[in-house]
Amino acid sequence: MRKNLKQIRNEKRFSQQELANLSGISIRTIQRIEKNESKGSPYVIKKLCATLEADPQTICFEPGDPDEKEADQLQKVPATESTDNASIRRDASRAIKYINFSSLTVLLLPFSNLISTAVFFFIFKKKLNHAINRVTALKILSFQIIWSIATILLMIAVPLFIFLFPTIPASMLDIPTFIWVYWFMLSFQLITTLVISFHLNKTDNPIQFIPNIL
Repeated sequence: MRKNLKQIRNEKRFSQQELANLSGISIRTIQRIEKNESKGSPYVIKKLCATLEADPQTICFEPGDPDEKEADQLQKVPATESTDNASIRRDASRAIKYINFSSLTVLLLPFSNLISTAVFFFIFKKKLNHAINRVTALKILSFQIIWSIATILLMIAVPLFIFLFPTIPASMLDIPTFIWVYWFMLSFQLITTLVISFHLNKTDNPIQFIPNIL
């Protein structure tokens, strides 16, 4: 089933700006293609399809458009190349899962998630040869940084919290309040890691809710 560029972009959950940044194609060109003001050159179509991991023939063209013939040529690749691409995709997916689960070292050593995810990222960096994979890995790293900063700030703010809410049950105060905060954040870390892992089995770009700060 053939779709236009906007449909494919939305399925991948990319904004026009994100697609422009990842593909190197200007946002104005993308806007013109989506508005049917331009069909795009073979080079542009190839770059956009590579970024979106889409078959060039899934981009709608008018019948007889010269660019359609060019897109057909882009589609004609050897079977061995398709097999290699599938293998590369599996390796990249496996690498991202390793990076994601490496953050769970924080369950053993406080804030070790920053080091472990960074180390695994650099170990598997060469396998992240597609823009979507790199963005996903960087978002996992970004989440670890955001989580660590938020955890530290909450733990520092504990004395103020106690001052504002002096009615905290005495049983809770048997354990320092900052430890309660850390345990809560550990639970959040564990749940988020499992959610990301679950969605990685369904899509290459599963964590739209996490900003990329790197």
